Amino acid sequence: MTLPIADKTAARSAEELLLDDIEALRARCASTQELYGEVCAVMFFRYGMTPTANRLYQLVRKGSMSAPADALARFWSQLRERSRVTIEGPDLPDSLRTGAGELLAAMWRQAQEAAGASLAVLREEAEARIAAAGQAEEAAAARIAALEVELATERAVSAAAREDVATLRHQFAASEALNAKLRQRIDDARKELNEQHAWFKTVERDHAATLDKVRVQLQAERDAADAARRHAAQALERERANADRLQQALDAERAAASGAAERHRVELREAQARLTELYQRIGVLDGGAAAASAERDRALDELAAARHALATAQAEAAAATGRAVALEAALRHAGDRPVPARPHTRLQAD
Repeated sequence: MTLPIADKTAARSAEELLLDDIEALRARCASTQELYGEVCAVMFFRYGMTPTANRLYQLVRKGSMSAPADALARFWSQLRERSRVTIEGPDLPDSLRTGAGELLAAMWRQAQEAAGASLAVLREEAEARIAAAGQAEEAAAARIAALEVELATERAVSAAAREDVATLRHQFAASEALNAKLRQRIDDARKELNEQHAWFKTVERDHAATLDKVRVQLQAERDAADAARRHAAQALERERANADRLQQALDAERAAASGAAERHRVELREAQARLTELYQRIGVLDGGAAAASAERDRALDELAAARHALATAQAEAAAATGRAVALEAALRHAGDRPVPARPHTRLQAD
């Protein structure tokens, strides 16, 4: 059963007014017994409440448990004394005084009974309100218990969430540290890559400069080889011319001169072979200029060998020229003596 809102408000207001009156009585009453007696009167006459020892102690909370019981017994005793009505008068007959007293006593009892009935109704209503309040209190307690369970559950969930948040924060911190390390490694790798790139550019520039130097040197060597080839060709032409002259003039000394001419032709063929090989090597070196960095040492070695071979060929050509000159001088010296006629044959040049 739920009390109406107006009854709840009225009950709460009466209770609050009673507490206010008790607080006011505390300031006026000097003793505890007087305070309990005044509270009994206020409850009974002003608010229509039946005072009890427990209720008095709950309201006043002063002294021992016997103090409200003594004050309550004194209040009921005084109330019974006051309910006795005595009619006194010197000129009234005894029967009239007795009848009037009984009448007043009967009226007092009727008033008390009416007040008791009204009080019983009020007590029943108060008990019903108290029961409803108890039910409401039980419902509120159940609701509070349910809320406490929900609160405990929420607290557990919140604690778990806090633990998860702490774990996530720890993982996030670890991830941040790992990311910082990775970023540092990336920066170091980028720096090293930039250094390697700069070094590669430097090496590439040096390599290009070296290739340019090798190309210049190869061009110089090619020019020198061309000059040597022209010089050798000129020397060969001279040798051929000298051979023709020697062939025409040395018919008498064919037997001696044919061996020298044969050796000369062999030497010329070897010189031509060396020159041809030199030209081929120069062509190979010219075609492999793009890979000259790796083949530079070998090319230089071969070039040195070619130079040596060319110098050897030039030396041999010079020696052959010297021999031819000596032979020509010997022939001129021998020409002063009569030589028997021999069949004229022309030396074929290879």
